[in-house]
Amino acid sequence: MLRAEKVKHVEALNESFSQTPHVILASFTKLTVNEVNELRRKVREAGGTYQVLQNRLSKRAAQGTALEHIADKFSGPCAVARHPEDPVGLAKVVSQFAKDHPSLELVAGVVDSKEVLDQEGVKTLATMPGLPELRAKLVGLLNTPATTLVRLLNTPGGQIARAIDANREKQGGAAE
Repeated sequence: MLRAEKVKHVEALNESFSQTPHVILASFTKLTVNEVNELRRKVREAGGTYQVLQNRLSKRAAQGTALEHIADKFSGPCAVARHPEDPVGLAKVVSQFAKDHPSLELVAGVVDSKEVLDQEGVKTLATMPGLPELRAKLVGLLNTPATTLVRLLNTPGGQIARAIDANREKQGGAAE
C-alpha cells in the first residue's frame, strides 16, 4: 500500500471509529473463515459491525475515538465489533459466540467512548438486560399504577353487583 493510500485508509478508519461509542476488541486466532463470517453476520443482525484490524494503521486511526482507550491492546490478529447504540446487545452476541467458539478471545471493550472494560467486564455486560428489555420493564412500571387504580375503582361496583345478585337469589329467583 502506498503512503497516500495509507493516509486515506487511516482517515476513513478514524471516521468509521468515531461513529461508534461502543466497542469490543477480540482476538480470533484459530477461527475459520466460515466462523468469522458467521460472527460478522450475527453482529450485523444485532445492528453492529465486525471488522478485522490492521494493527499499525488502526492505532493511528484510533486517535480521538472510543478505540483510543484500548489501542495499546492491538497486537496479533485482532478484530473489533462495534455498535452505535446498544453495548449490551453487542456484548451478548459476541460473548455467546465466544462461548460457542473458544478460539475467539474477548480482549477488552469500551462503553460510551469512556468506560473501559476487561474480558470479565464484557462478559458481565452481556448478562445485563438489553435496551428493549429495560424499555419493557419501564412500560410495565408505568402501567402498573394505572392498572391498580382501575381495579380499585371497579371493586366497589363489582361488590355492589354481587350483593344485589346474592340478594335476588336469596329472595327466591330471577326477576328479570
